[in-house]
Formats: sequence, structure tokens, C-alpha cells
Amino acid sequence: MTGYPDPADLLPYGHPALQVDRILAHLPGALTAVKAVSQHELGGHLGSRRPARFPSTLVLESFLQACGLLIALDAGTNPHNQLLVFGSARNLHFEGSVRAGELLVHSVELLDTHEDTTVFSGVSRTGDGRTVLTVERAITLSRPSGSLTAAGSGD
Repeated sequence: MTGYPDPADLLPYGHPALQVDRILAHLPGALTAVKAVSQHELGGHLGSRRPARFPSTLVLESFLQACGLLIALDAGTNPHNQLLVFGSARNLHFEGSVRAGELLVHSVELLDTHEDTTVFSGVSRTGDGRTVLTVERAITLSRPSGSLTAAGSGD
């Protein structure tokens, strides 16, 4: 037991969109989280010679969800009142891949925050320490949960 909340309680995602399984460590401004990549979710077969690779887009999504967890834990507010929107990323380097059966460990750091904008950096590695992704800057925006509904939709 880590003593940290379940990511599903902090992010407004459920299976299969939730791409973080557990928070390993948290200090103000820094978080380490893990995603276990399974053969089942990648649609591969257990008897395959080379297990399926986790797509790089999902590696980035998982990293950004770890950033969202850091925002939620640092803010100490109800995360379901806010939507976290990915704004942009600079100097992303995909340096390897993650295969089914491996862990994906994200270490994210808060660089700056101003009103509803937060800037992060970090690295994602496999459980054995191989670097998969480095992120110099990722920018997220927090918006009230009802702000993305279509204006004038009549609902």
C-alpha cells in the first residue's frame, strides 16, 4: 500500500482511457507514477515471439496523465471540477519503446504555473531504467468541467 489515492479517483477517465495505474511517490512539484503495459490491452497474443509495442502516442498520453495527477495532488481540490487540456509540448524525444509485460515509469516535475496554465518536464523509463521519452516542456490548461460543452447547443 503506497498511501496515495487511486489515479482513477483523481482523473476523469475510466478503462480503457486511464493510462496510469499507480502513484509511486509525490512531493510538491514532483510525482512518480507507473503504468503496467499488458499484452491484453495491445491486442497481442501471449505466444508471440516479440510482444506488442505500446504506441508512442499512448506513452505521451500516460505521461500527461501523470502530470494531471501532480496537479490534482498539489492543488488538493476536487479534480472532477476541472478538465485538464493538453496545450503543447516542446522538445519531445522518443528514445525507445515499451513492450507488453514491461512497466512504464513517469517522473514528472512542475516547472511553472500561472493561473490556469501549468508547465511540466520529465522523463518516462521502463521498469529496468531504459529511457523511453524525455519531455523538456509540456503545457497543460485547466478549465472548468462544463466549459467545453458546445455553446448554443440548446441543451
